[in-house]
Amino acid sequence: MRAYFHRQLQEILNSKALQIYGGLLALTHVLSAYFWTDRSLDLVVKASQISSPLCWPMVPFCDALRFTNSLGAAYFLEVYALVGIATAALFFLGKIRFGYAGLIFLLLLKVFFTSLSYGLMGNYHYMSFFTHLGFLFFPRKKVIIPFFIGIFYWGAGILKFDPEWLSGVALISPSFLPSQLQHFSLIYAVLLECIFVLGLFNHNKWIRAGVFVQFLLFHIFSWHIVGYFYPLTMFLLLGLFILIPLFKENWEAYLDRSTLKNKSTVILCSLLILLQVIPSIAFQDPATTGAPRILSLNMLDARVECETLLIRHKHSSEEVYDPFVKAPSTRTQCDPLVFLSQIKSVCKDPTEKFDFWLQSRRTTTGKLDTRLFVKDICNKNPSSILWAEFL
Repeated sequence: MRAYFHRQLQEILNSKALQIYGGLLALTHVLSAYFWTDRSLDLVVKASQISSPLCWPMVPFCDALRFTNSLGAAYFLEVYALVGIATAALFFLGKIRFGYAGLIFLLLLKVFFTSLSYGLMGNYHYMSFFTHLGFLFFPRKKVIIPFFIGIFYWGAGILKFDPEWLSGVALISPSFLPSQLQHFSLIYAVLLECIFVLGLFNHNKWIRAGVFVQFLLFHIFSWHIVGYFYPLTMFLLLGLFILIPLFKENWEAYLDRSTLKNKSTVILCSLLILLQVIPSIAFQDPATTGAPRILSLNMLDARVECETLLIRHKHSSEEVYDPFVKAPSTRTQCDPLVFLSQIKSVCKDPTEKFDFWLQSRRTTTGKLDTRLFVKDICNKNPSSILWAEFL
């Protein structure tokens, strides 16, 4: 184990670009702390007696881990931000061993905070987590990190290949572009992420630079639609593409035979690609699912409408009603996990028998389809309820 970490550190020590990049990764945590303080404190406070915590399926006990009040969560994020600033300074000042340890600590803090609520899910955190894994624990960092980022773009691109994105319906807020120009830009975004992204791994440095600049412009343009956090996070993650040529180090991330011969790179990238395609292969419409997309990018690739029902079975009759509250986020308002997390607060009497029914549809389709029907849900194991989409 000691030899393993020594190899990871040595690789970073041998590259000035990686040392500075470690500082940029530390700054992603400072940015996350500000973002969460600004808008997410209520998501990590213990639920009241009349509400239910929105937990990840793998952390069904998340309410037990939560803060008693928003002040405690704010203090935690202040400490988290200070550790991020200190870790960035360590990398920038050349104290790489301490910076490396600090970045592992920051990653653990972020994993803990994110685990407190499924409402904290987001592509910006997903991509940051995998990039951290590549930097901290995987070999050939100057190869694996660029390829991971390329796969992120490709995965986002294939999710955009649908009528909702191409028509602009899926946008969180409208663009300032005229409708025809906006339509062209949405099509071009898919081409950029699915096809032109390969140019990031071309042997010609001018092709790499041309594609890279387009991605920078893409994120600058997206600012007025998605807000500040996503573009700033991506600027920090993309930093390695600038740092390697800036410090006149050899670019190593080529899509060629030499890369394909490296087993660790091929295996890790293949696994990440597989995570992106599994939801589309295994489920009819991934945009309407929750748990199946936990380990893949989860974009706002479609606007979804839904209806939920609880069917109470009595001796000689049935009673149908809808006690559920939708999440305020457009991305998760019809996510099955949002409703499955509320089952516990609904099932007050264990002798009663309830069936849960969820119907949903994309706003561009005609009818509601049944996505989930769970019989006698109140008598299910609380942990298994959150995995109902698989069961």
